Amino acid sequence: MTNAPRNRLSGWALRALGLAFVLGSLWPAQALAERHHTVRSGQTLAAIARRYRVSVSDLRAANQLRSARLRPGQSLTIPDRGVTYVRRGETLSHIAHRMHVGVDELRRANRLRRNARIRPGQRIVMPGHTPEEQLNRDYGEADHPGRVTFLRRSERREVQLVDGEGRVLQEGVAALRELLARSDDDRVPAANPRLALLLARISDHFGGRPIRIVSGYRSAGGRTRESSRHTKGRATDIRISGVPHRAVWEYCRRINHAGCGFYPRSSFVHVDARRNRTQWVDWSGPGRRARYGTLRGPANRRRRLRMPRPRVEQDLELEVRVVSADGQEQVFVDSPDFEAHDLEGAEGPEAELLAAFIEQPEPVRWLAARLGGVSLLPFVGVAEEEDADEDAEEDALGEELAEDGGDDSADEGELADEEVADGPAEGDSADDDA
Repeated sequence: MTNAPRNRLSGWALRALGLAFVLGSLWPAQALAERHHTVRSGQTLAAIARRYRVSVSDLRAANQLRSARLRPGQSLTIPDRGVTYVRRGETLSHIAHRMHVGVDELRRANRLRRNARIRPGQRIVMPGHTPEEQLNRDYGEADHPGRVTFLRRSERREVQLVDGEGRVLQEGVAALRELLARSDDDRVPAANPRLALLLARISDHFGGRPIRIVSGYRSAGGRTRESSRHTKGRATDIRISGVPHRAVWEYCRRINHAGCGFYPRSSFVHVDARRNRTQWVDWSGPGRRARYGTLRGPANRRRRLRMPRPRVEQDLELEVRVVSADGQEQVFVDSPDFEAHDLEGAEGPEAELLAAFIEQPEPVRWLAARLGGVSLLPFVGVAEEEDADEDAEEDALGEELAEDGGDDSADEGELADEEVADGPAEGDSADDDA
């Protein structure tokens, strides 16, 4: 009698384990099958398009279908979400209006000349889209680990930021401070050694390719807040020649104690040294008001979108060793760097608990708030979103981007300069890395 409940429980446990095993074995197959779909009896083109969240016209164009008729067993290619296809009679302005992007943005993303003709069925890549194969590419090893080639305006400078023992060089930090300055007149605070370490790791990961500093130090005022990390030598906006901006962001957001902002419609990635791991996507153009969202697009007012955070792959230590030119070593300990909003409304023990709470991945934080009986749900995600406000809203400064050859503001109405879709285009590239 006493063994019956235990046997019943064991039976449920075995069933659960079996189900988990089956689901686990099916998951990779599903991931690999995302790009292709085999038609089953009774399926329609519209139903398949809804399943993969693509338009019927794009699905037809990707498979060169003349009609909507399908046969069981037929294999369909599923178009990428960041791609659309030219419909009959469309101009580039029509596509820009349909996809809520700028005409100039489309031209740059597809390397189209101003008078280029587009044809029905032509593949058009959306600004900010990066194919998976470019994200997963191996960029090779750096010839000189820890040495970074910086580009700033017309200057090119090689700086050894980290030595062979992983120590940050004091001379390198001083050189970085000069590079972050917009002009010789800027009174720039000392660059944070952890920012130097972060930039060295980014450079090494992408094979030592040159890093262009789009925007470094900014004094408080205008759209730059006093609390911005750009005013403290903790942040910089960068791009890397030959590397998609999203690839830089994907690498950076897997580093603990770092902040990373992706701007699909601009020409840089924001990186900074901070205490709380933070990520954001801002769909605004240069000089425009921030439009936060996910990789799928800007968020709307009806629902609040969340991005899953990838697993941490490395740590940007809060304590780093710094060595001077004469070989003397000291340990740099970064300040806690809490902003007021991180602990707003929390005092005493609750503040201490919150400090540890916001460091956890989002699912852990949600579960802890639910099960722990502590009123912390209002704080979930605060560090991610509010920090983004401070460092992201004023990142898209038109003057900084113009200075370094960045994107111009989007032009929404240029029907007069275009031809209706009926001819060949100049190119169909997936990425434009200014």
